[in-house]
Amino acid sequence: MFHRDKTNTEMLTIQKISFILFLFSLVFNAYVIGEWPCRSDTSIPIVTESGNQWNIRLASDGQQGAIMVWQDRRAGTMDKLFVQRVNSFGNTLWTDGGLQLASSAAFQYYPQILSDGVGGAFIVWQDNRSGADYDIYIQRVSSAGISLWTPNGVAVCTATGHQYNPQLVSDGAGGVIVTWQDRRAGNYDIYAQRLTSVGLVLWTANGLSVSSASGDQVDPRITSDGSGGAILTWTDFRSGSGFSDVYAQRISSSGTGSWTANGVAVCVATNTQWNAQIISSGAGGTIVTWQDRRAGTYENIFAQRLNALGQAQWTANGVAVAASSGVQYAHQMVSDQNSGAIIVWQDNRRGNDYDIYAQRINQLGQPLWSSSGESVCNVTGHQYNPQLVAQSPNVIFTWQDKRNSDFDVYAQSFDFNGSPKWSINGISISNASQDQFLPQMTSDQVNGAIIAWADFRRGVGTTDIFSHRIGANGKFAGGCYRTFTQESFGLKALKFSTRFSGIISMPNEGNVRDSIFGRGFFAAGITLGIDRRDSARTYGWIYISKSLYVRRALPHNGTARAFDTRNGRNFVRMLRNPSLRSYNNRLAGELLTLRLNIAASDAGITERNLGDLVFKDTSDITNPINNRTLRQVVLRVDSLLTLWKWYGGINYERLANWLHAINTAFAGPFDTISTRPLSIPSTRPLFSIPYLIPSALPPAIIPATYPQLVEEPLPEKLLLGQNYPNPFNPWTTIEFTLPEPALVTLKVYNMLGQVVSTLIDQVALEEGYQAVEFSAVGGSASGGDATELSSGVYFYQVIAKPFSNSGTLRSQVRKMILIK
Repeated sequence: MFHRDKTNTEMLTIQKISFILFLFSLVFNAYVIGEWPCRSDTSIPIVTESGNQWNIRLASDGQQGAIMVWQDRRAGTMDKLFVQRVNSFGNTLWTDGGLQLASSAAFQYYPQILSDGVGGAFIVWQDNRSGADYDIYIQRVSSAGISLWTPNGVAVCTATGHQYNPQLVSDGAGGVIVTWQDRRAGNYDIYAQRLTSVGLVLWTANGLSVSSASGDQVDPRITSDGSGGAILTWTDFRSGSGFSDVYAQRISSSGTGSWTANGVAVCVATNTQWNAQIISSGAGGTIVTWQDRRAGTYENIFAQRLNALGQAQWTANGVAVAASSGVQYAHQMVSDQNSGAIIVWQDNRRGNDYDIYAQRINQLGQPLWSSSGESVCNVTGHQYNPQLVAQSPNVIFTWQDKRNSDFDVYAQSFDFNGSPKWSINGISISNASQDQFLPQMTSDQVNGAIIAWADFRRGVGTTDIFSHRIGANGKFAGGCYRTFTQESFGLKALKFSTRFSGIISMPNEGNVRDSIFGRGFFAAGITLGIDRRDSARTYGWIYISKSLYVRRALPHNGTARAFDTRNGRNFVRMLRNPSLRSYNNRLAGELLTLRLNIAASDAGITERNLGDLVFKDTSDITNPINNRTLRQVVLRVDSLLTLWKWYGGINYERLANWLHAINTAFAGPFDTISTRPLSIPSTRPLFSIPYLIPSALPPAIIPATYPQLVEEPLPEKLLLGQNYPNPFNPWTTIEFTLPEPALVTLKVYNMLGQVVSTLIDQVALEEGYQAVEFSAVGGSASGGDATELSSGVYFYQVIAKPFSNSGTLRSQVRKMILIK
């Protein structure tokens, strides 16, 4: 059954501190303009212009977003380069359809992109604007999409002959080093050039020769040497055998070759070695991998490590990354951030279909995962073109996948021990109609990734570019969640039905609160602060035994403070089931609300894993709850409340504001998916909330829950409970339970039988639990009229006249003691 109840609308309120207002304005704006969706059949369109858009490359913008460049044929058959930036919320920030990078004539092909470290990017490409030959050009784009260098790009090389396949790496000083294959001398050679942060060429005009050995040298790759220079590797035909080998060279920051002229041999084994990849391995060294056909008709991935002097550190001609039969193709590699590497490839060891496998090797060249590699995806159908990004402790893989009739985009995450973190064989990033292919990826800087790909979904015969963001938790857009506020958790639950009057109403947030308790959470009650019975004369804490008392305790709006004083006295020992009149502390209220929100998620009433989200205050790294999961935030605030003498300089008002921000992050109009069991839909994605991120660690084990709320049976007769506390001073609570709706009177008498306070006078109440607070210094919140009472014994009596036809009057009396 589905229910829609929009009458109980919750307004998001932000209190007191301007930075909270600012953050919520960001959330609201992102929500209105557009967000990363929480589904795999919906993605963010980056460009949907006419003609093909394809061959996309991505780089991080340094703010959990990405800058993208792609080849674009919207103007006809000639490829141009366009760029776009998408922010962390999923909004494209520049001109719809992207900004054209260079308006020069002719083709612009095969772009590569690199973050510039300050929110922009360097983009290099091959360009034939000068005629038949291709040259190399580069441009720097700011975070606002402004081209910072010469319009249409700085010429890196315009020498005679073709220049192809440019690659680039940071020089560590705000500039870049570019490499390419160059045919100015007849055969292809490897050249390089360095440019400053403002686009000035530093080395020989048109580049310096890295390798001009006989035969062709092609397909260069580049990485930093950690000292302002670079290490390059390439496929090399100098042997004259018709087979290719792999060579490498180190170039200093001044443009001087550091190793053997024309490069050192990385692998010269029999048959063909090609498609080399390279990463830095620390201390000026590098790890190189390549596809290797030394075994005959099929290819395996091999690897070698070179030190800063270009000397091989592992077995001559390299070590096999994953010894197995079948073809290993299209590999990619990243650093494991510990002098080793993580490699991914497509692999057909099982037959005709290609699967995705991965391996991690350490600095000694030893495989750290299964000797033949770990299966990332081995489902039926082809899986092609794997990519990967790593941010300790996780690595994320993406690929195009034809397990269904069309190619879709899938992803998987492994921890650094080689164990999958998401669903076996990966999760679908995009399963829209028709083909999605050639995915590319960049880290979102919080252990997730932004993925983009070429997409035929519009069915017009040409490709567009679409994108999605996946969280470290394996949820689209980090997951969509729902939270409730103090005010909403303080509502009285609405009964779904009653034996007396049938259906009354749909549920509300009070029903969520009651369902949490009904499903077995907080079976031992809720403690705010730390239960320090060993130091009960020094420290204090609050204990709330059941849902009824939670409702009576919310919403707190008093001054946010530690558990230091209460009613002018030291806050020591346990304060049991306080009402707002006996204790009012906004921080305590927000902490109680956060506990309930986490429990609602754990119970499956709202989206699971809310408690595993991480709070991140980028404005203040000293924030005492920073970089903690919400479960850990609860424990931290418990400590700050009770052990306040241990901590100095804590701004409790600001702390309450942050908890309020968390509790209202996913608040919205109340709605239901179902009532039995109670289930509430989400309101917005995590990546629209700037101060919450997914955890990179495995989610907490969720306690067992009951499938639905089991309501406690009503008593057969009127029940009047013993007041608590008893003896009391000056506050106490009187509880009673009605077996059916009734007209109720509750009075307090002294030893002479005189009425000293009328707490309830002929009020119609529904069946169930009731609680009334009594004060010896002024009656009750319900209208009691007592003046200040002296110490002694008192009696309280409840009289209930049911509305049923029987009309039998019911009454009970109990004794209580006031001590001053």
